[in-house]
Amino acid sequence: MTTSPAPAFTIIGRPIPRIEGVDKVNGSAAYTADVTPPGTVWAKNVRSPYPHARILSIDASQARAMPGVLAVVTAADIANGRTGRNIKDVPLLCDDKVRFIGDKVATVAAESRETAAAAAQLIEVEYEELPAVFEPEEAMQPGAPVLHEDTGSYTGFPEVPEDVPNLCGYSLSETGDVEQGFKDADVIVERRYVTQLSHQAYLEPTAWVVDEQPERVEVWASNKVPYTTRKELGRLIERPEDDIRLNTVVIGADFGSKSATGDAPVGYHLSRMLGRPVKFVNSAIEDLTTVSPKHAFIVDLRTGVKRDGTIVAHDARVVMNRGAYTGQNTSANGLLGGAGRVGNFYAIPNVRIEAFAVYTNRVPCGYMRAPGSPQALFAIEAHMDVIATELGIDPIELRKRNVPATTPTGTPHLAPRVLDEAGSAFGWSDRTRAGSRERGNNKLAGQGVGMADRGHGAGQASSSIRVNPDGSITATTSLPENGTGGLTVVAAIVAESFGVPLDHVRIVHSDTDEFPIDVEAGGSKTTNSSGTAALTACDQVKEQLAPLAARALGSDRVEWCAAQWTGDGELSPGGWQSGDGRSISLESLATELIREDEALATATVTLQAPRTPDPGICVQMAEVEVDKETGQVTLQRLVTAQDVGTIINELGHQGQINGAIVQGVGYALMEELLVEDGRVTTPNFADYKIPTVQDIPELITVNVPDYGDALGPFHAKSIGEIPTIPTAGAIANAVADAIGAPVVELPLTAERVLRALSTKGES
Repeated sequence: MTTSPAPAFTIIGRPIPRIEGVDKVNGSAAYTADVTPPGTVWAKNVRSPYPHARILSIDASQARAMPGVLAVVTAADIANGRTGRNIKDVPLLCDDKVRFIGDKVATVAAESRETAAAAAQLIEVEYEELPAVFEPEEAMQPGAPVLHEDTGSYTGFPEVPEDVPNLCGYSLSETGDVEQGFKDADVIVERRYVTQLSHQAYLEPTAWVVDEQPERVEVWASNKVPYTTRKELGRLIERPEDDIRLNTVVIGADFGSKSATGDAPVGYHLSRMLGRPVKFVNSAIEDLTTVSPKHAFIVDLRTGVKRDGTIVAHDARVVMNRGAYTGQNTSANGLLGGAGRVGNFYAIPNVRIEAFAVYTNRVPCGYMRAPGSPQALFAIEAHMDVIATELGIDPIELRKRNVPATTPTGTPHLAPRVLDEAGSAFGWSDRTRAGSRERGNNKLAGQGVGMADRGHGAGQASSSIRVNPDGSITATTSLPENGTGGLTVVAAIVAESFGVPLDHVRIVHSDTDEFPIDVEAGGSKTTNSSGTAALTACDQVKEQLAPLAARALGSDRVEWCAAQWTGDGELSPGGWQSGDGRSISLESLATELIREDEALATATVTLQAPRTPDPGICVQMAEVEVDKETGQVTLQRLVTAQDVGTIINELGHQGQINGAIVQGVGYALMEELLVEDGRVTTPNFADYKIPTVQDIPELITVNVPDYGDALGPFHAKSIGEIPTIPTAGAIANAVADAIGAPVVELPLTAERVLRALSTKGES
């Protein structure tokens, strides 16, 4: 009888139910909207009805006279600085003019939410309407209305070409000799690709509670970057960071949003005026129409290829519609990182990419999962299939011929292997195959592929670990609880490190008073950063306790031995072992020698987590059915393959993949914030369509093992963002395969597909 080999880990690498889940299911989890300190007053913003207008006067007399109204503030009543993550261009309240429908011009504070909302309607603002511009290429033309006349005064504003109006970000990168590359090409393919304005569609509304006290400012916020927000709020209200505490709350998802200071500065001024806590809670309509949606892109691609499929030249122009402000941006050049991804990771010797970020009189945009990459990769991956069709080469083969042979660190590139694994699971057939795509009943079938890479995140993080006298472990972290399962990951890493059951680890979710800095959500860095900090603190505690273990064993020297499964399925717990083979478990040591005040049983670390240098790879393949009469697209199958390191929690890992793909499907097929003359006309979830379970077929996941060289805890890699990047490209290419015509604009609504069908001969 043969026995299976013992698993490498005792806790991680298997499905782990979320420790955060119980409180959410039973309703005890506290979100910002649930926080109401004694004496709380409600605040409501007064917003502009115009996309571009000068403020001539504000009359709040009727609102102030309304029973229950406590205060009305305008820009003249507060220290009205400008805010932003990097570029400080967002006024707390508009003082001279408004730049989009929804810009804030005043705030009402009242005894109830209903009174505040009613009083806001009574405030009369006299405007002088100004010419508005909504499309970025129009905003770049000479003579276009200028949104920001004095960008040179904005902290962090980047260098941009002075002869183009309304620019708030710019980059130009060139490699090789692009013109010579085009001369060497046998075929040149040129297309324009357009992506839509869309929204993160989180369920929890943006909310703030601010309580100004003589020596403290207490803040509760649906905000995923508490330390960054504390710093920026301190700057705006001229208070030391240590005076401000962002308290722990659950965040009802963000998907890239919820990183601004938002209403906190105005809330502070109102709280200081009234001596009471102040609470803001947006409506869903406010969030959908005024809060940091996903950017719309225009991408022009011109690519030169040899007959064998080798790409020899690539020229790209990217135009991002920023909206009225760019304060959500964190980069020095004012662009989303994805703007430079319009060549994907293909080994192209001659490349030119020029990118523009442009102010327009639309809702200001922010970040969403893998910022800019879904837009850019839709364009290049759809373009690759146009090239494949032009050359008569299978799309997978075309990609293989253009991926690098090695990674940046010199190891063999995993992309061909991931492509093969995805193709095997999907049952990919050569796309150059002859034959009809007809499936009967006026239906067309098509298959498509999309591919992407993405770097792994790394950031500063802190952790405090304590071994208790009963052998349990207390792990303290301030990571934002935004629904990704980060607290479960930390608990699993600590349990694995000490070789104890998961229920022996107690997580303390702390506020910003606990550590000088801790990891903030975003950039695929939570597992790496928080996990590395926790693992380092665990190792430090083991080292500190080693002398106690040596004394207990009567030995001069001991070594830590990790818990492991024996060949007969028994678990050998983690502990210390002497040179002669005697051992003592952590639990035994704790119960015998560790006191409540034992300093050696505690370690606190703050560190910069290392970054895994080689990006991850994700390949997705989709099969669709298209109704020739209506243009309706139905997703039939979707396979996703990605290279992985050690999976900490199989359940959480798969959940991240599934959620990312569902968002990618929505982006490809239906999600769009429609805008008419600057006004969002899909202001609720009845009009703004997101996928339901009926829109999603079975998702087939293929995890391709990497080389085991990832630098995350236990060689883990990130997974939170990369699966959403290639989805739109894969689905678009499947639709193009079905209808026999390229599709160049998202989302792939029935109307757009019918249009592509009717004009396919023209392309």
